Amino acid sequence: KNKSEFLLSANSTLWCIFRSMLRSIVSLNLWSIASAIVVAQQEPCTTECAAKKMVFEPVQLPAQPNPPNWGASVSVFRPGDDAAIQEEIARLSAGLTDREKGHFSAERRAFLFAPGTYAVDAEVGYYVQVAGLGRRPEDVIIGGERGIYVDAMDPEQAGSLDTFWRSAENFRHVGQQGFRWAVSQAAPLRRVIVDGDLELFDPTARVNYASGGFLADAVVKGTLVLGSQQQWLARNVELWNGATGGAWSNVFVGCDGAPSEHVVANDAEDEDEPVVDEPRVSVVGATPVVAEKPFVAVNDDGTYVLVVPEILRDVAGAGDAPAAEVSFEDVFVARAGEHDADDIQTALDAGLHVVLAPGVFDLDAPLKITRPGAVLLGLGLASLVAPDTGEPCVVVDDQGGIRLAGVVLQASKAPTAVLLRWGGPGSSENPSVLSDVFARVGGPGSTDVRADVMAEVSASHVVLDNVWLWRADHSELAPGETPRPGEQYHLVVTGECACDNGLVVDGDDVVAYGLAVEHTERDQLIWNGERGRVFFYQCELPYEVDQAFGDAGFAGYKVAPNVTKHASVAPGVYSYFRDHRCYVDAAVVAPDTAVFVNAFTKKLRAHEGILATIVRTGPPASWRYWLPAVVARWFGLA
Repeated sequence: KNKSEFLLSANSTLWCIFRSMLRSIVSLNLWSIASAIVVAQQEPCTTECAAKKMVFEPVQLPAQPNPPNWGASVSVFRPGDDAAIQEEIARLSAGLTDREKGHFSAERRAFLFAPGTYAVDAEVGYYVQVAGLGRRPEDVIIGGERGIYVDAMDPEQAGSLDTFWRSAENFRHVGQQGFRWAVSQAAPLRRVIVDGDLELFDPTARVNYASGGFLADAVVKGTLVLGSQQQWLARNVELWNGATGGAWSNVFVGCDGAPSEHVVANDAEDEDEPVVDEPRVSVVGATPVVAEKPFVAVNDDGTYVLVVPEILRDVAGAGDAPAAEVSFEDVFVARAGEHDADDIQTALDAGLHVVLAPGVFDLDAPLKITRPGAVLLGLGLASLVAPDTGEPCVVVDDQGGIRLAGVVLQASKAPTAVLLRWGGPGSSENPSVLSDVFARVGGPGSTDVRADVMAEVSASHVVLDNVWLWRADHSELAPGETPRPGEQYHLVVTGECACDNGLVVDGDDVVAYGLAVEHTERDQLIWNGERGRVFFYQCELPYEVDQAFGDAGFAGYKVAPNVTKHASVAPGVYSYFRDHRCYVDAAVVAPDTAVFVNAFTKKLRAHEGILATIVRTGPPASWRYWLPAVVARWFGLA
């Protein structure tokens, strides 16, 4: 097996038996050896997909309108006048394809295409979602010269480095020039079939930097062209003609046709290893556990359903996962400016699922999700602003099967402890999933905002599938403000956009695909739970800090010293200490029981400020739990 795949496989029966026997030998507990074998035989691991059924309780409120009242921020197109459709998209998104106007705009848009064939060239701007309304990607075919596309938003200076906050999903792309999706964070591409090449950077830009992205449940019949992408995650993608390019790190999880793995030694642990060419390539053969993002589909009679894909285990390649379908008679569509937190909460409490139409929802109370199987789906990067009470945007009591997807969580001027609090026990049989969930402290409006932590996950068995937690490094200019020379935004400094940590994980068996945390003022990521697995991690340390940040021992990725098992594929931590000289001991701080593959650091600008990639905190107090890591080293796996 590939090194990454073997390290993170949770379903190797022989390895599970061997590990349990070794632990039992150390503790002289022979009964445990027999028990380990019996349990492994009773609950055999499998490489087949095991879909866990989702149960939706009948709703108690009167039926919702179907078709729903989407509001003005949603446009539904049907086959017909392609020129008129193209003109309408260009008109409605004119401000959002303008980098200066769109970057921190309060406008949100969703362009939804009913099944059929279209010849439309449409640029996807900030806070725009383009989605097909078929049950399968091939139900909606979009062609033209370019079809759907994203170019670098700043081709002369930043390239695609701030081409954030947009999405496209659920269609087949047949544009004559191929498919360009030159983006960075919070710009996922899902559930697509690409007939030609898929280009993830903009080769026509004078500056064509791009800083990482996410592709899932897709088929690329041409070549996946990574170009200058710094880091990229492809999950459950069929690559008919392979992949080329990439700057530093390419990660393929559950992909058919992935390139060969290329492992670069961690520089802090294998100093004698020869320097090899980048990019690192990390390949994991099967995705351990995941559910694809919920989506909206339309019936032939014009009514709508909410499609909720089920949990899959050990799955490779793209395809139609088993899914539950919920009529929109059982779905509440919330529209910003018309519905408040109480309206949304009433719907959730009554057993309805909730779809947020594109818009900015200024909450006056947190949204509380407690019902197993509940779905809260945002369209057009719907944004939830934290209440002035200092409470979170969303609070979850996870009893299993909850889906949170397609939302931006935003701090307000009222200090809050956390923007997303994900509690409860969780469920191993029916894990809850966060898909395309983004949070930010700062950016639009005032820099006088605060959230101590952006997200806390204390439930177990939670799946994070494309999560970006961003403390702003730049923000909207205040009225009359002149930017620094050469800059176009306000550059955030100490005392502004306050945030201590991006993500704190206390739950066990939490899995993350495509996790990014940036610029918080203390540790970016704190992982306290057991058996955590991370596939792709991207992090930038804060720009404005001085040596006090380094002296405090803060890091980009910190695993608690008492954790006995943790594994991570391709964590990358960058530094750009813009305003002061600063040196940090390590990008990653973790016990020796944690395994990292293809970990690396990068200096973006300024001086070399990260002194080591990984610093070990030593074994836990009970030395017998350290044994599996020693065995891993015997096999050359750590």
